[in-house]
Amino acid sequence: MPGRGEISITFMSGPMDGKILNFEQPRAGDERIITIGRRDTCDVHMPFDNQVSRIHARVGCVAKHITDTDITSLPSLLHFWLEDGGSRNGTFLEKMSEPIIKRVDLRPGTLFRIGRTWLRLDVPMTYG
Repeated sequence: MPGRGEISITFMSGPMDGKILNFEQPRAGDERIITIGRRDTCDVHMPFDNQVSRIHARVGCVAKHITDTDITSLPSLLHFWLEDGGSRNGTFLEKMSEPIIKRVDLRPGTLFRIGRTWLRLDVPMTYG
């Protein structure tokens, strides 16, 4: 599980099964984009899966300011999304049999497949 102020991507299958990659959460009003693919410059580098494109997909996190009308003490809310990067083999969400076509909302704990490898998005319960 990631620490406070982090986002993590956990490998759920393949040769890196169980490995956790941590990334800093964006500050309120900012966005963090995590690239996934075979290219060595990708944040989540997957050279072991020949079904993965060079830049296969992106996971985004937007930290939105909370207004005075919201009933919570947290300074911001995190919103996540997943999109395919024009890959040859598609990006899949949980039990969907068809690849995603456009940007989709991604909830923490959700499994998604890049090539033959299953990954999971994790975040801490609080944001500060």
